[in-house]
Amino acid sequence: MTLRTHVMLSAVAVVMFGLTACNAGDPSEEQGTLESSEAALCSVEQSCPSGIPVTCSSAGSTCSSSPDNGGWVECDGIRTYCPPACTCGTTRYTATRSGEGATCGAAMTQARTLLTSTVAANCPAGGCNISDALGQCIPLGPNRTDGFRASVTRTYSCREPANCQ
Repeated sequence: MTLRTHVMLSAVAVVMFGLTACNAGDPSEEQGTLESSEAALCSVEQSCPSGIPVTCSSAGSTCSSSPDNGGWVECDGIRTYCPPACTCGTTRYTATRSGEGATCGAAMTQARTLLTSTVAANCPAGGCNISDALGQCIPLGPNRTDGFRASVTRTYSCREPANCQ
């Protein structure tokens, strides 16, 4: 046997030994079974009077729902209730803001934007029954010719309750 043949046979023996040790040489041998530790997934949804559904899911099998008390879902012992539906409150608020701009239209737009921020700060769920009354649009002053000032008065109510949807 030549040295070259001896080296090749040794290399083949090393590869075969490595494949056998890794169980890659014989695909018919079982390499162990894969087991899943995941339980069946359950999921539940409840339609709410507000039109917004609530859902939950669990890796266990403890999901339930009910329309009682406004509707709820429960997964793994954690209950989530439907958000209450919104109604328009009866209390009326009035706010006036002024804006400035190169034109009367731009000044009115800025005033309306400021009023929108005011309503949002006062009404967490948003405003309703909104009406705007436009005030005067006047030049900024006798020494200024760079724009106008306009005011807008907004009357509104708040959507209630504060956490409604």
